[in-house]
Amino acid sequence: MKKMTLVLGITLALGNGMAQAATQEHDMSQHQMPMASSKTGHEAVGIIKDVNTTSGKVLIAHEAIADLNWPPMTMWFALRDPLPKDLKAGDAVRFELMQGENKQWVIVKIGRK
Repeated sequence: MKKMTLVLGITLALGNGMAQAATQEHDMSQHQMPMASSKTGHEAVGIIKDVNTTSGKVLIAHEAIADLNWPPMTMWFALRDPLPKDLKAGDAVRFELMQGENKQWVIVKIGRK
């Protein structure tokens, strides 16, 4: 009986410690998350159709974006940074987009395909 009590006590102590560790490990309030991670960005390819440098936007005819369930379409995207000088209408590009604070899709990285 003493052995069973000892085993039960050790099991409870270890289980409690593991539960505490698991809770702390998953408590995201204790950790700072990076603003942009690879999980929040979506890669795509397309062709630049037009550029509006005044508004900081680019019109891209993009292929389907599977992880967003988007079919191929042509749409305007905001640019986080100015468009690289070597890119212009007619160029094939590979780009990464993220959804901004106001739910607008923003290109965060763009380059030649």
